[in-house]
Amino acid sequence: MRGDSPPSLLGPLRRPAPVLVAVALTVFGVLAARYAGNAAAGRVDDRADAVVEALPHLPGALLARAITFGTPESVVLWAVTLAGTALLLRRPRAALLAVVAPGLTGVATTVLKPVIGRTIGAFEPGYAYPSGHTGGAVAIGLVAAVLLIGLLRMTRPGPAVAVLAALTLAAGGAVGAGMVRVGAHYATDTVGGFCTAVAIGLGSALLIDRVADRRATRAVPPASS
Repeated sequence: MRGDSPPSLLGPLRRPAPVLVAVALTVFGVLAARYAGNAAAGRVDDRADAVVEALPHLPGALLARAITFGTPESVVLWAVTLAGTALLLRRPRAALLAVVAPGLTGVATTVLKPVIGRTIGAFEPGYAYPSGHTGGAVAIGLVAAVLLIGLLRMTRPGPAVAVLAALTLAAGGAVGAGMVRVGAHYATDTVGGFCTAVAIGLGSALLIDRVADRRATRAVPPASS
């Protein structure tokens, strides 16, 4: 590839990405099979509820902000912001991922909820697995991590995975804990949303890199003899 070609989207994450996608899909599938058509909390949910309840109680405003970060309106705003930032930094692949990852995650969580059929709520039960709020927040955290790794020009997979984990867990943890605290989701629902965003985000990034690399290779003129 020529030196003026757009930089790789995943960079040092390209090798571990397929493994992370496989792990995310496996965890998602196991939880989906376990709680499909179920309305009750599992053992993991009960333990997670106890942990969340033991955390210091946040003021209502802070709790609302944490939950709001995962709303569709907030996710769209952050996606547009990240896409615009990526374009200004001449990172077109990251700009595309900023739109695709949150968008597909939102579609997936919406479609999968009635298919899996897990519900929560005694009086007005609603579909709960996977959590769309958590998935949206994690998708934004993932895009921010990928963009940051590229800007820092990281080359080693270990530190890159650490940055990815830190940002996605921070985003997903804040929103997920908030959703559990207000009773909108079980903890395993938030794990399902997290896994959905990771699988779709990294899977989309792998596809974007592959397609863009092929286009860049075809655009290189053959060497003259």
